[in-house]
Amino acid sequence: MPNTIEIVDNPLRKITFNSPQSSRFSRIVLQFFTIFFFTIPILSTIMTLFFLGEVSPGIVIFYMIFGLCGYYFLRLFLWNKHGKEIIYLEKNRVSYEADYKMFKANKVEISDEELTIEIKPVISNNKLAILKINTESQQIETVVKAPIEKLEALQTEIKSVYNE
Repeated sequence: MPNTIEIVDNPLRKITFNSPQSSRFSRIVLQFFTIFFFTIPILSTIMTLFFLGEVSPGIVIFYMIFGLCGYYFLRLFLWNKHGKEIIYLEKNRVSYEADYKMFKANKVEISDEELTIEIKPVISNNKLAILKINTESQQIETVVKAPIEKLEALQTEIKSVYNE
């Protein structure tokens, strides 16, 4: 999936930043670690029951630690495979959320009063940048890098909607 920006124009404007897919090797490694962290506690419980005949209460901590690590690697894998950032331009507010396909996270809402829209160039590449939408108290910053020309066109469109 190429790094693209999609704009849906209806009563609720929606801007989608699709993250580029990572390499096949890195996705396989992330998938391996995800499966590893979710299956090790189950296998260790079965082996403990088989060899010792009982399970100690400490297994709960073991499940929690490995479950959190598995959840972290699942998020990384899903972001690298299906990740996208969605910005909703509503009448009185701007909303942002990260979409991992299986679940959504990081929902941020800011009011549309005194919006400033910035394009922040990426240091490693002069042709790519990220979008920042600020108010006095809050900010929304995209993670997905996009071409500066596309972001400048998007910036003028957002300014025309909110700074009338």
